[in-house]
Amino acid sequence: MIYEKAHAKINLALDVVSKRDDGYHELKMIMIPLDLHDQLSFELHDDIILTSNLEIKDNAVLKTANLIKEKYNVDQGVSINLTKHIPVGAGLAGGSADIAATIRGLNKLWNLNLNKDQLESIALSLGSDTLFCLYEKPAYVYGRGEYIKFLDSPEFDDIYLFYPNISVSTARIFKHHVVKTKSTFDQLLTYYKDKAWDLFFDHTYNDLMETTFKCHKELESIYQTLKNIDQHILMSGSGSTFFLVNSKLNMSKILQNTRKTGVKIVKTCTKT
Repeated sequence: MIYEKAHAKINLALDVVSKRDDGYHELKMIMIPLDLHDQLSFELHDDIILTSNLEIKDNAVLKTANLIKEKYNVDQGVSINLTKHIPVGAGLAGGSADIAATIRGLNKLWNLNLNKDQLESIALSLGSDTLFCLYEKPAYVYGRGEYIKFLDSPEFDDIYLFYPNISVSTARIFKHHVVKTKSTFDQLLTYYKDKAWDLFFDHTYNDLMETTFKCHKELESIYQTLKNIDQHILMSGSGSTFFLVNSKLNMSKILQNTRKTGVKIVKTCTKT
């Protein structure tokens, strides 16, 4: 039996640089993995089967297993058990994390001994966040997600996630997004590397937030409520999860101010 953890991520910064000729968008992102994670187990089986505590239509874990089996002519199957803790469609890369964990798990279970380039090729063929999730390390990620430069871990102790139980389609958000030309991302990256956290969180941004609010107006209302708690509230990815990093607020005050929003609150930290 092989066990893998699939860690969630948040985007501390997200800049949409341009739209590419291939239909993807050129991005610049600073991403960190969280302690929050799904759990997967892999066991040899005659067929490829998946059991999960949460039913997900067209689960990418099965797609990943079938792709690897066909690509490398594997004559064995696998029984996969998936326990979901990361919300679906929440901007936390839960699906990408599960794909990456499946790549790592099957490489071990089926003794494929795939090298770095082969693992990365599979990951990139299955999603834009999957390469980051393959390594689960703080990173500057750019391109459509195919380029990655690892960063020092910020080791934030207190990260509050606010999930409003609204699933957001990343494809829909990018379809409606209008690229802006002005960018201060390079300065943000310098703040991060210098660990100038006050400056970083005073100036960081997510280019997709405004577009997400246009597509999901209810999220903008929740954002305004959360902003009254702490002005540094941020949105991860294309939404719908908001987060606070290193907030000095206590949980009772947060609960008091969010009671009417219906958001689920999870306290976590950076992956160690």
